[in-house]
Amino acid sequence: MAQHLTRLVFSLDDLTADDRVWLSFGRVRILDKESARSLTIYLHPDQLIHDKPPETSFLIGIPLWQTRPLSVADSDLQRDDLFRPKVERFLYHQLLSVRDLCEGRIDPSDIPADLAEAFQEVWAITVDGRLRRSLMPGYSAAERRQRFSRVFARGGVLMPVHWDLFHRLWQETEPQQADLQRLARQLPRLHRRV
Repeated sequence: MAQHLTRLVFSLDDLTADDRVWLSFGRVRILDKESARSLTIYLHPDQLIHDKPPETSFLIGIPLWQTRPLSVADSDLQRDDLFRPKVERFLYHQLLSVRDLCEGRIDPSDIPADLAEAFQEVWAITVDGRLRRSLMPGYSAAERRQRFSRVFARGGVLMPVHWDLFHRLWQETEPQQADLQRLARQLPRLHRRV
């Protein structure tokens, strides 16, 4: 990654827990030399810490399913709060995704808005499949299947053909953007065309 990035910054967001991650590339001057590429990763701290039980309330009238998970305030986060397996799989996943971006394999500006969420999900499957085959930390096939089901079930019933696509994506060794877009279009629609 050193050939692609000179500076890496993590920005922890203390708003309601969100499993999405936002990447922001920029340029910085280092020691009065040419500008270098910088990356800021925005995430919620819950993605890196030990899992905690959900917050419960004893107030009458608030059902359990409406309670929020506990979150760690930015100032309260300590090194001991970090859960190494979660940190490692998060970092490996993000850094392989960044490598795909830096090497031009994926160009976000060339993804239609109505396909963006589906594309991101199919790309994430290929990232974790490559990590697992390389014996590096990443999300397991079971975790990815669960997310795949949760995301695409919103668009309709998942059929065997959709699960075949999942397994093709998991086995992909060198994903190409055009192929990922074509496969994302074969999954249940998450948004209407704009």
